[in-house]
Amino acid sequence: MLSPDWARAVRKKLLRWAPWNYRFWREIARWCYERSLHNPAVVPALDHFPASAELHSNFDAIRRETLEVALSGRLPANHEIMEQQRTLYEFDRKVWGMLPLRGYGYDYPANQALIPSLRSFLSRHRDVVSAAVSLFPPRKVLRPHKGPFKGVWRFHLPLYVADLGDGCSSCELLIDGKTYHLQEGEGFLWDDTFLHSAVNPSDQPRVVLLFDVFRRDQPFWLVAMSWLFLAIAQLWQRLQNMRERALLRATAS
Repeated sequence: MLSPDWARAVRKKLLRWAPWNYRFWREIARWCYERSLHNPAVVPALDHFPASAELHSNFDAIRRETLEVALSGRLPANHEIMEQQRTLYEFDRKVWGMLPLRGYGYDYPANQALIPSLRSFLSRHRDVVSAAVSLFPPRKVLRPHKGPFKGVWRFHLPLYVADLGDGCSSCELLIDGKTYHLQEGEGFLWDDTFLHSAVNPSDQPRVVLLFDVFRRDQPFWLVAMSWLFLAIAQLWQRLQNMRERALLRATAS
């Protein structure tokens, strides 16, 4: 006879990986992409995201406008916007601040209005399917994980980073077994479906812009699948009332 604990564990696992669960479809999509797209973990930004040059040329204005919002103490918590991110928060119980500007093609107009220079950029580049302001608190650790969707490149643009000397910084990424330290204004393009983790080892918050850029090197059938994925993600955000949940907090905490 099965013990109650064992039966409960099996039932929980079945519910977690059933076809109605996000994780089930995430793993199927990951399997399809990994068998069709073969690339290194990190790629040259200008080759795959030429519009990043515009971000660098307008960096001072973007940085000024973004930091005014990001360092206000009013950014919502990532795990409160997306429940699927809760395990990343529970790893060390330090709140990861996140301000979505666009999520898989779904715009957040109120948030974009706070940063006019980025709103202008996003309006001209729909291939940037996601954009967000990320704030890592001091000593925050993001446990190793993989992104769900290989149909995009992930672009980092650090805006507020502590230089720790000897080439190290508070924007520390471990991607596919290799450590990278990013400095302010240094654009960085990579594939977040590789196993990765992140840490802010400093005593100050770290602010980075995160963009997801639609990949143009996909075979035709994957392009169709990618657009279907984006359409479903947009519908899900609408049904979850994400725009309301992603607003700045009323007062600084």
